[in-house]
Amino acid sequence: MRVIISVLVSALGLSFAVAPAYTQKQDQKPQEENRFRIRLESPPIWSHWDDSRNELVTSAADIRPLGPDTPLVSIYNAVSGEKRSISIPKEFSKARYVYVDAIAVGPDGTALVACEVGSDDGTFVGERLLSFDAHSTLTANLLAADYDVGAVALDKHGNVYAVGTHNGELSSEESYPLMVRYDSYGHITLETLPRSLFSTVEDPVGDGVGGIKTGATRLAIDEMAIEVYLAPVSEMIVLNQAGEIQARVNVASRLAEFAKTKGYKSFFVEADEFSPSGDLWFVGRLADAEDNQRPARNFVVRLTPTGQFQVPYKSVGDEPRTYYLPKLIGFTQSDEPVGSSSGESGYLLVQKRPY
Repeated sequence: MRVIISVLVSALGLSFAVAPAYTQKQDQKPQEENRFRIRLESPPIWSHWDDSRNELVTSAADIRPLGPDTPLVSIYNAVSGEKRSISIPKEFSKARYVYVDAIAVGPDGTALVACEVGSDDGTFVGERLLSFDAHSTLTANLLAADYDVGAVALDKHGNVYAVGTHNGELSSEESYPLMVRYDSYGHITLETLPRSLFSTVEDPVGDGVGGIKTGATRLAIDEMAIEVYLAPVSEMIVLNQAGEIQARVNVASRLAEFAKTKGYKSFFVEADEFSPSGDLWFVGRLADAEDNQRPARNFVVRLTPTGQFQVPYKSVGDEPRTYYLPKLIGFTQSDEPVGSSSGESGYLLVQKRPY
């Protein structure tokens, strides 16, 4: 079981103009709204925008003291203003703690939560994969095969995908699979991405929170491919649905080359996400200018599944010295990024096409 780490997302001091409260009528098209202001009960560690349902899904890592109705995951509808919560502890009557490792949203509003659960007698219950329907009702409770999970995903068939490191690992040369797929009944239907591919790395998956250098581990699924970004090794891997590796892209080298073309020596990834088309987006900063005069600058870049490196917003990086970009939290159905920023106390600002 990994060491629990708390990260305050709001500490970055992200900024853009405060939007008015969202008051759109039900008969209007929600896609026409570009900015929402949503009141939160506590600062989230993870945030995900579900554009098909106009919902913001947020999660804390853990909340103490833990009670049966403690809402570790909250879902806010930006159109109706409704809020619903997922109370994971009530599913484990003897839970002493629940630590959320990763969240994902399925195409039908299903929420998937990977979490560590410890009982009140001090024993470790295990890493669980919990699936909740659009009404926050538990529909699946899977034991994640003794894995520390770093990223999860759902497909439209109800299959659950998890990328993680084995708890009982004795050697970095072991060949156990880093990725496991479960069907809707909890049966393992695919094991792939052998650990031995990264035998020189202590943990190729990470804890799901990510680091300032490389971002967070991510997982994306479509009908043709499985895409994995392993943040600790800074590598994007594309597999077919049979689990066979089709491509491997060294992300760190691509970002280093990009920084060099801009006259900088270092890069720092502050957010990363897969878009619906399968592109892997990175939002961050370039630092250590070669002339030692220029300040750090922002960047937004993306990698296609074929490994093409693209810069979609040429003007990003020209902002004032102290300007931080909104945090990338998802995408619209038309593949445009969605960002968030802390604004007024207790509110989160969500903005479509923020760059």
